[in-house]
Amino acid sequence: MMMNIVTITADNWEKYRRPIWQFVKRYQQENANSDSSRWLFQLRRHHFNRPGTSIKLVLWDGKMIALMACSNYGTTNSTFIVHPTYQRTHIVLNILKEMKEELGVCYTKIKYDHIHIVKMALQAGFAAIGYADSHEKVSLWFAGGHWHKNDIFERELSVE
Repeated sequence: MMMNIVTITADNWEKYRRPIWQFVKRYQQENANSDSSRWLFQLRRHHFNRPGTSIKLVLWDGKMIALMACSNYGTTNSTFIVHPTYQRTHIVLNILKEMKEELGVCYTKIKYDHIHIVKMALQAGFAAIGYADSHEKVSLWFAGGHWHKNDIFERELSVE
């Protein structure tokens, strides 16, 4: 068994576009950050040239088991979905570290009650910097790398 992390680029977007959409549709409701995945369906090749836009896939023997995607370093859009079977593994830690290393700074929201994913984010060097309370769902904002809390929209971020 072999795990592989794939970075999506403008060159391989067409190859992975449909599998990504299918994965998102199937698992977004069960995941730590699923309310902001609609933007992926409008993503086009030219978007990969924008700073802070990245998609990472985790493949296990060729099967997609995790996805992390962000635009504008995660301040505008951030999607983080892990197959339910693998949510309690270190795959979460690996994909968070990869995204942070590639972009230099990365933001994402994680539902507060997904404790294992919150722990993995902390182990990956992310810091909980605030919370967002919308539609009766409370999510924690996490930042990794060279972050600054002012990067997150003030209306989004609630810090005591």
